[in-house]
Amino acid sequence: MDTADERWAAYYERLKDRPPRFTSVFAQRRFSQPGFAVDLGAGGGRDTIPLLAAGWRVLALDQEYTSIKTIRDAVPDELVSSLKLSQHSIETAEWPECDLINSSFALPLCEKSQFPNVWQRVIDRLRPSGRFSGQLYGNRDTWAKNGADDGVVAFTRSDCLTQLKDLKIEMFEEEEHDGFTPRGNFKHWHIFHIVARKD
Repeated sequence: MDTADERWAAYYERLKDRPPRFTSVFAQRRFSQPGFAVDLGAGGGRDTIPLLAAGWRVLALDQEYTSIKTIRDAVPDELVSSLKLSQHSIETAEWPECDLINSSFALPLCEKSQFPNVWQRVIDRLRPSGRFSGQLYGNRDTWAKNGADDGVVAFTRSDCLTQLKDLKIEMFEEEEHDGFTPRGNFKHWHIFHIVARKD
């Protein structure tokens, strides 16, 4: 049987040629110049590496060793000095103030009881005019499991907007459709794509 590290390595290999998420790209373009970004749940570096290439300094956080190794191995030598890596879960991670916090499809995987603290930390660590980019799950997503304890953190549209009350919304797109996960499993997707600025 494959180990967890082997499964994650195979997963990152499948995604390695995909472009950065459009929320991350949109957020970058709202800045007049690159700054310091934190990528929460950085995975295989799909957003981290393009940020580095665009001139950002990046702290990439992920709880999986394979994520940290994959990013380290993929970053060109000339960009290594702009990268810091940290192997921690989002719930236990600490990070300094920053200009951009990106979290693509990762925040909803937090322990439900810890999400309010994590979300407040996201807001608190953004500098003035800093931005959050990423996704939150909708309540009709398969992984929400109709609100079951073992489902992901998920929101109705109105509750999701309430989460953003302390930020100025620059992008808010709701996506809902049947499809497949990167691992090839069928599911119903209900996602909110978000870019929001702290005044």
